[in-house]
Amino acid sequence: MARTVARQRDIVNMALGATEAAAVMGVHWSVPPRMADRGWIAARTLETTEGQERRVQVYDGLECQTNWEEYDRKVVERGGMNDRRPRAWVHTRDPILTVLARVPQELRIPFDDAISAYEASEILRVHPSFVPRLAKAGHIVGRELAGRDRTKRPHRPSWIFSRASCVRNLQLVRSLQAEGDKAGRPRNLS
Repeated sequence: MARTVARQRDIVNMALGATEAAAVMGVHWSVPPRMADRGWIAARTLETTEGQERRVQVYDGLECQTNWEEYDRKVVERGGMNDRRPRAWVHTRDPILTVLARVPQELRIPFDDAISAYEASEILRVHPSFVPRLAKAGHIVGRELAGRDRTKRPHRPSWIFSRASCVRNLQLVRSLQAEGDKAGRPRNLS
């Protein structure tokens, strides 16, 4: 049991999207924002472009796991019952833990380092639509968050990126441009 909990803590030691956080805690995907508003788990709202109505939040995976462990402990202590209504979305926990376990170690972005595509584009001085391509090419660290339903069209995945990797890439591009070795269109780094 202790080994399983330690392994799960290692898996969720990163920034999580709302669907991922909800599944880790065994709750509906709409519950994590309310839990964060009440101060039960740590969350950060990521910057988005002006006029965009989407609110992108990331959650601390360790706090979500701690919340689950506390719930599970209460259920065990009460002989299979909780002091409130049981969590109805526990069935989503194991599948999301499997998905999160497949995330390579280098793509596990810490909670305090996670930024949105808009913030990454501001750092990198590129258009926000170019940031996921930089991540896919391995120039910066970023990952697509697991979403609720990928069958709906148009599917717009949410991404998070590592601020530190964006700063490193900017420094690399600055040095390449200064030496004249950068291929492709120069970035406006002023």
